[in-house]
Amino acid sequence: MNLTARCCSLRALVVSAVCLLAVCVGPAGLLPVEARAADAAQKMPDAKPLQSGPEVGATIHSFFVRAVTGPHRNRSVCYVCRYGSRPVVAVFIQDVDPELPKLLKAIDGYVDENRVSGLRSFGVLVTDDSASVVPILQTMAFDERIRMPLTASTTTIAGQDSLRLHEKAATTVVLYRDQRAVSTLAFAKGKIDDAAVVQTLRQVQSLIDSDQR
Repeated sequence: MNLTARCCSLRALVVSAVCLLAVCVGPAGLLPVEARAADAAQKMPDAKPLQSGPEVGATIHSFFVRAVTGPHRNRSVCYVCRYGSRPVVAVFIQDVDPELPKLLKAIDGYVDENRVSGLRSFGVLVTDDSASVVPILQTMAFDERIRMPLTASTTTIAGQDSLRLHEKAATTVVLYRDQRAVSTLAFAKGKIDDAAVVQTLRQVQSLIDSDQR
């Protein structure tokens, strides 16, 4: 084969390779690895939301906690018993999220505005190390002016049939009335943002609306 023939053959191979790339990649051209990964991630289905708390309709059984703030501070109290059949927002905290005060204050405001409906709330820090964690809760309540009664209980309550707290749920909001679960919301640590607050308040409003029917 002479030199001219060899050049023509090489040119044909290059043209074929370019055409093959055009078919595989498409008109947009080759994408960087990062861009292809991001595009694939966008096409993946969203992860299922974290499930924590009792099933809808489940009975919220009474349990005692140690009051950390509020009028019953340093006493053993059962808020499930005290609030009875009222609509209640119970917040169970297994890991203190940096944005937790934002959520608690938002719930505080809703409770204040809807006290005539009987709406009440309380928070429970679920921990076996109350000596070191409870002061954090007290400081947060004081600095952020959180009016919701905050309490502490051991981790044994997390596995109770009436609660069923997921181990990865830093914060679980349980909404109930007549001591039966109406809805729940769960947030992993770092997942409390403005959207989470809005979602929670919508559920609280639904709890009030359903109680008034």
